[in-house]
Amino acid sequence: MTLTAALRAEWIKATSLWSTRVALAGYVLVVVAVSTGVAAAIGVEQARLDGAEYDPGVLAFYGLNFGHVAVIAFAVLLTASEYTHRTVHASLTAVPRRGVFLAAKVAVGAGLVLATAAVTAVVTLLATQAFMGEYAVGLATPGMLRATAAAALYPTLLAVVCMGVGLVLRDQTAALSLLVPLFFLVSPVLELVPGLQRAAVFLPDRAGQVALRLHDRPIDVFGPAVGLVVLAGWGAAALLGAWLLLRRRDA
Repeated sequence: MTLTAALRAEWIKATSLWSTRVALAGYVLVVVAVSTGVAAAIGVEQARLDGAEYDPGVLAFYGLNFGHVAVIAFAVLLTASEYTHRTVHASLTAVPRRGVFLAAKVAVGAGLVLATAAVTAVVTLLATQAFMGEYAVGLATPGMLRATAAAALYPTLLAVVCMGVGLVLRDQTAALSLLVPLFFLVSPVLELVPGLQRAAVFLPDRAGQVALRLHDRPIDVFGPAVGLVVLAGWGAAALLGAWLLLRRRDA
């Protein structure tokens, strides 16, 4: 099967599954709702309290922290579920070239997340700034166009990491048991430990969040662009592991 045919097949699988559609819809709902709710409730007050340290990029896209759940769910459903339900045999029979199989699956998954995240980023920015009064920003504000682009690229690259993990572990429960605690427990806790703060910034989710910032923090050891590169590096490592495993053991 050619790459084009494999892409078409993966597109049909990804868009026909009820669970993946719910995950993407959930991402939009959670990110927009949480970000807008925070901006409406404490946005102006927080901006006043922070003063010169106020970072509109962080506040505008605050909901991305909670959108991780939907990104993880989508990525794991798209990858590990085929192994869990033993449908991967048919996929590998149809696409004997393992590199094509991997490339098609990741390309379709990343493309769907990117499209969803890009629309969500713009809607979220418009919705949150409606409640910010004198502190409202827009795409013309220095740094906000870059932060908005990062709000689309960050979840996309995070999805690539999660897809790689799903393809390595080949089990939905195992993948979720690793990724959810990592992003919602281990990573936040490490960032609170004084001696580990700088190291924690190199974790996938924290590196991506650096890209949303307009102002550097003392614990940030790299800037926004490098943050996305670090996150992409995690994704590349996860996909390399998945590819090597596919070459040695199909299913």
